[in-house]
Amino acid sequence: MSEAPHSPTGHEEGAPRDAGGSSSGWFNRTDVVVAVILLAVCVAAWQHSTYWPEPMAAFTHVVPPTFFPRLVLGFIIVLLLFLPLEQRLKGEKGAELDKDRSDRIKPITYVTTLVTVLIGATMEWVGTVVTIVLICVVLPLLWGERRWKYLVPFIILFPIVVLVLFKGLFSINFEPGVIGLGFK
Repeated sequence: MSEAPHSPTGHEEGAPRDAGGSSSGWFNRTDVVVAVILLAVCVAAWQHSTYWPEPMAAFTHVVPPTFFPRLVLGFIIVLLLFLPLEQRLKGEKGAELDKDRSDRIKPITYVTTLVTVLIGATMEWVGTVVTIVLICVVLPLLWGERRWKYLVPFIILFPIVVLVLFKGLFSINFEPGVIGLGFK
């Protein structure tokens, strides 16, 4: 006996598409909706960056302050253009994507988002350096990491690498906060 033919998204022909696939098999409706929402957020963020005040010429000798945010947004936008085609591009492995979507989002995802937003919201007050250190301490502990032989080097080295890279190499000023660790 021969097996039933499979579409590139892993669905059997004539089988119901319960995970958001379209009738054409080219796009996954869920992916299209997610991509459109995220594209709208990226476009809004890009538009917001056009209203930032222009810094004095003396401070833009390396890169303007809009460069890195727009670079990240540009990468996100390019990747989002491929999101609706992901199942098609993966071929037979695309069926695994639908299986993974049936799993519920774990509560730690929401907790991580909340904690990261709260720490980020305090950056203007506590400063950029303290915010980076807080993220390096709190998130691994929140995720259950308790091996201090890995945590301590990460907590010390990651902020140093960020400081050297962004302050030393790109001459980007950090918000000092109330502590005054801004390295302007």
